[in-house]
Amino acid sequence: MIIPIITGPTSSGKSSIAYNAGLKTNKVEIISADAFQVYKGLDIGTAKVSMQERQQVKHHLIDIINPDECYSAGMFRFQAEKLIEDILNRGNIPVIAGGTGLYIKSLTEGIFNCPDIDENIRKDLQIKLEKNGIESLYNELKSVDAEYAAKISSNDPVRTVRALEVYYGLGMTFTQAHKKYAVKPKYKYSIGVLWIERSKLYEKINERTRQMWEMGWDKEVETLLNLGYNADCPSFRAIGYKLIADYITNGGRSDDVINKIAQETRHFAKRQFTWFRHRYNVIMYEDKEKLENNLIEIINGKRSSL
Repeated sequence: MIIPIITGPTSSGKSSIAYNAGLKTNKVEIISADAFQVYKGLDIGTAKVSMQERQQVKHHLIDIINPDECYSAGMFRFQAEKLIEDILNRGNIPVIAGGTGLYIKSLTEGIFNCPDIDENIRKDLQIKLEKNGIESLYNELKSVDAEYAAKISSNDPVRTVRALEVYYGLGMTFTQAHKKYAVKPKYKYSIGVLWIERSKLYEKINERTRQMWEMGWDKEVETLLNLGYNADCPSFRAIGYKLIADYITNGGRSDDVINKIAQETRHFAKRQFTWFRHRYNVIMYEDKEKLENNLIEIINGKRSSL
């Protein structure tokens, strides 16, 4: 079958669509595609579904690692595909729900499963970047891999360093490596994006940020700090956590923190808008009820895709 994916910008209400469909059909198991809901203890700031909701509709890939552990798109893809197989074998319908675009991309378009490369190569390239600048490094890439260099910006240090790292580490161009080590998706997917007019979404973000604070978001971060975690942990890359940790440690005005978090969240939503707009394989929905009804029809076998 084609696996449904429900996604959209933060605060759009996408998670409730999958949950409601699960309640109404009693056939759904939800796989979270959220980069930070995997972390234990990050509940309020990542807008996790409640334990009661998880008892009513089974959710996966929530609360699976500690705040100081790393998680990646590759790990998500491997675990999600295994879960999809298990859920289908149980006679249920897997529904992917979440807004981490890179995770959805890895699941639907495949990944680059590159062998490990000597970390000293990357360190040397980073030193060259800091010393000589991006122009010098990009010219180096053009000399060894003109094909890939033509595909990226001359002012993109991340992709430039990665391509050179692959070239020097594997002895082949980035394009050749992608052909050799690409892992294709195991399943076919249908992606529905819940689309909200931007000004309305920003209002929801502002309101939800304040609600999260009132729910005790600062106390949640304080608990994490008291457990020995800190702003250097991978989990603290989630929006708001570093700002709140700094507020707890150094003081300040809570309203300033709330406003800064809301601003960061709006910027993130804008990037999500851009990502979704440039995907060729998604269906946009402004009508939340229609998206939910179409999902229910897929679950009940009356529809093949969103």
